[in-house]
Amino acid sequence: MARPFDLLRRYLSPGRSIVASLLILLIACSAVPLILYVQFRKADEDKRTIVLRSAQQQAALIMNGLRPLLDQFNPSSIILVADAVKAMANDGLTIRLLLHAAEPEGEGVFLVAAAPDETQGAFEPVRQKLSQLGLLTEAPKTCDGSAPIEARIGTETGSNELLFAIASTRTKAGCWSVLTSWTEATYLETSIGRPYWQSSEMRMAAMVYGGLAILVVGLFLSVWLHLRRFQRLAYDLRAGRSSDSFETLNRMPELSGVAREFDRLIGGLRSSAELIRHVAEENIHALKTPVATIGQLVVPLRQTVPQGDDRSREALDGISRSLDKIDRIISAGRRMDWMIADLLDPRRQRLNISDLLNDAVVDYEDELELAGITLERNIAPGVHVRGAERLFDAILGNLIENAISFSPRDGRIHLTVRPAGANAEIVIEDGGPGVPPDDLERIFEQNFSRRAVAPACTSRNTLTAPGMHHFGMGLWFVRRNTEAMGGTVQAENIAAGGLRVVVSLPLER
Repeated sequence: MARPFDLLRRYLSPGRSIVASLLILLIACSAVPLILYVQFRKADEDKRTIVLRSAQQQAALIMNGLRPLLDQFNPSSIILVADAVKAMANDGLTIRLLLHAAEPEGEGVFLVAAAPDETQGAFEPVRQKLSQLGLLTEAPKTCDGSAPIEARIGTETGSNELLFAIASTRTKAGCWSVLTSWTEATYLETSIGRPYWQSSEMRMAAMVYGGLAILVVGLFLSVWLHLRRFQRLAYDLRAGRSSDSFETLNRMPELSGVAREFDRLIGGLRSSAELIRHVAEENIHALKTPVATIGQLVVPLRQTVPQGDDRSREALDGISRSLDKIDRIISAGRRMDWMIADLLDPRRQRLNISDLLNDAVVDYEDELELAGITLERNIAPGVHVRGAERLFDAILGNLIENAISFSPRDGRIHLTVRPAGANAEIVIEDGGPGVPPDDLERIFEQNFSRRAVAPACTSRNTLTAPGMHHFGMGLWFVRRNTEAMGGTVQAENIAAGGLRVVVSLPLER
C-alpha cells in the first residue's frame, strides 16, 4: 500500500498530475493579476499626477486673471467679479471665488461668486468636507500659491465633484481663494478620488479575467471529475456493484476513445475468465475420467491377487495412493484455474464472513481432532465484506491449514474476527515455532517454503497432501486473493511463540 508521502509526491508531480497542474494554474491565476495590478496602478498614479498638476495650474491661471479685479475690489464691483468668474467657467468646470475671514479652522469662508451659480447654503456641505480634508484650513494661513486634492463630494444636484484645486492671494480686502472642481462626468473613467481597484477598467478586467479563470479551472475540474467517475466505475465493476460501461458513463467526447478501450479491456478480461472456467471444466472431466477408470480396474485386480502375495498388494496400494494424489492434483488445478478466473473477472457479492468462518471451523473439526489441536474462536457477528466467495474460501482454508501444519500436537489455534475502523480483521494465531524475522515477508512469496515434506495429518490443501513436497503456494494464495479483494495481509511473530497472521479487508456497511 502506498505511503502518504508517496501519494502526496505523486499527486503533486508537475507535468504528470492534474492536481499539480491545477494548483500551478491557480497560483498563476492569482499571481499574474497582482503583478499586472501593481503595474497598472503605477501608470494610473502617473496619469493622476499629471491631471492634478494641470488642475493646480488651471486654478492659478484663473486667480491671475481675477487678480486685477480683486486688487480693486469694493462692494460695487462684486457684479464685475461674478461676471468674470462665469466667463472663465466651461462645461464640467466649477469655479468658486471665496473670501476668508479671520476666524480659525476655515470656519469663516464666504462664497463671493460661483459659476455655475450657487448659494452659500448649497456650498456649505462642500466647505465642510474640504475643511475636513484640510484644503480650506491651510489656504488662509499663507494665502499664497495653489494646491490640488483628490476627493469625491456629492452635491445637491445628485452629481459628484472631484479633482479640487485651490489658488490663493492676498489683497487689501483679505485672503481670496479660487476653488475649482470638475464634475464626475468629465472624468467618468478615472480613478480620481477612489481606490484604483474601483475604477471601471479594473472592474471590467477583473470580470474578463475572472471569467477566463473560471473557464480554464472548470475545464480542469471537468477532466478531473470525469477521471474520478471512471475510477468509481472501475471500483464498482471490480466490486461487482455495477454493470455499466465506460462509454455510456462518459460525457466528454475527447475521452470517448479512452472509454471504448477500457470497455474492450474489461470485455477481454471477462472473455478470458469465462474461457479459463470453461477449459478448467473440460480438463477436469478429461483427466478424471481415465483416473476413475483406472481406479475401477484396480478393484477386480485386487480381488484376484492371492492372499499371500504381499508384493502385488503393495503395488496395488501404491497405484491407489497415486491415483488419489493425481485426483487431488487435478482438483487443485481446477481450483487454481477458477481462482485465476475470479481474479480476472471477480464475481463479487456481499459476504457475511462471520457465518463463513463459523461454517469453515465446523468443516475442519475432523482434521483438528486428528491433529490433536484445539481451535478457539472469537468471531464477532454480522461482519460483512464484498468479494468472491471462492477467493475468500481460499484465504480462510490456507490460513487454517497453515496454522494446523505448524501447531504441535495438543496445541491451540486462536481465530479472531472483528471490525477495525473501516476494515474487517481476520486474525489467526498458532503455537508453532514462528518464522525467522527475515522471512516474515518472504512467506507470502510464490514457491517459498522451508519445509521439505508435508506432515502426516490429513490435509484439505491438495497441493500439500501428506507425503508430498510443499510448493509454498498457500500463503501466496492468501496474499494474492486478499489484495484482489482490496485488502492487506501481514505476519508477525508472537512473543510467547507462534505466528500471527492478520488479514484486513474493507468492511461492507
